Amino acid sequence: MKTWPIAPLFVQPIASTEIEETLCTQLKEISEDVYWFSTDGIDITSKDKQILDKHKDLRSSIKEISEDLVTQLGYDCDIQLTTSWLHKLPPGHEVRAKTIYNSWYTGIVFFDEYTEKSGDIEFFVDPQGIHVVPAEWSQWTAPFIRLSPNANHMMMFPSHVKHRVYMNTSDTDRLCLTFNVMPKGQTGSDESTFIY
Repeated sequence: MKTWPIAPLFVQPIASTEIEETLCTQLKEISEDVYWFSTDGIDITSKDKQILDKHKDLRSSIKEISEDLVTQLGYDCDIQLTTSWLHKLPPGHEVRAKTIYNSWYTGIVFFDEYTEKSGDIEFFVDPQGIHVVPAEWSQWTAPFIRLSPNANHMMMFPSHVKHRVYMNTSDTDRLCLTFNVMPKGQTGSDESTFIY
């Protein structure tokens, strides 16, 4: 068998890191006093879509963690948190496939307690014309990755990546904080320069 060097093409980073429990405790307290809202009876969020703006220290900590990832990915730019909201997934609910618009990266803070029944998040790509099932799934052949929520963890991914949340089959609400990140200041070069 020949040796084939395989290069990743258009890799999409999905990163997760453990965060301080004190940040999660703050978010739990905030979630106990939030006005929940739904436009479709399915997707339940805090009505306030700038929820971190009222909690400057918490916002600063989450921004600092986000900056760390952006730097590790090789970007040399400042960032800004644009929107931020709490999300509630009651038992029997799921989140349909979506992408996030008008955002560069999206972050999720899992600040509550979760079980294997709380509802995994799945990132996926649409089928590409011809579907061939591989003998073994790998990073080269899998059209999706499915991750379980873990308490005291923050996840970040490019906002354009399609994702969905599986049904919460536990007997408690699945709570998390979601936020969006944009570059701040001048980005790009030449005729594609833009100041955010």
